Amino acid sequence: MDSNQDQFLRDEFFSLTLMGTVQRAHVYAKDSTEKARKPFQGALRAELERLENEYREPVGEETHVQNILRLSSHLSSNHAKILQNGCFRVGLAQKALNLYLKYLWCLGIIPEPPHCPFDSLVISRLRDYHGPKSWVFLKTEDQYRALIRAAKATAEGVSLATWELKLYNAS
Repeated sequence: MDSNQDQFLRDEFFSLTLMGTVQRAHVYAKDSTEKARKPFQGALRAELERLENEYREPVGEETHVQNILRLSSHLSSNHAKILQNGCFRVGLAQKALNLYLKYLWCLGIIPEPPHCPFDSLVISRLRDYHGPKSWVFLKTEDQYRALIRAAKATAEGVSLATWELKLYNAS
């Protein structure tokens, strides 16, 4: 793959990740403008691309959870004015990072990530899950860990990334 092909795919991956994260997710404050949102979007992309380097080797689950929490905290701290309630919620951070990693994994750029993008399709299939029914409203580490536990129980020994990919392709 040459550098132009690589750049094109990275632009597409980020565009799809951004759409998958912010559409219908009530991310932005009502009074934020498209112009005001651009620095946030640039910061999100920069953080995802920075984190990509960490995932070139297998990353453990605890490191991955901490990366999600840091992404949420970093973007909340630096872009509170344009975010609804001043916060880039944990559910949004997990969706952005997990979805971006899924694209990279499917193309063979990184090894299999520890988790999958938790969205309405995945959450609707979980057994014994009693947390928020929408990933959009996940606010805490404990809520995210509850999703992980329920997904692992439902996946019955299959990795979460592989289980979700099969679920997505079958839907």
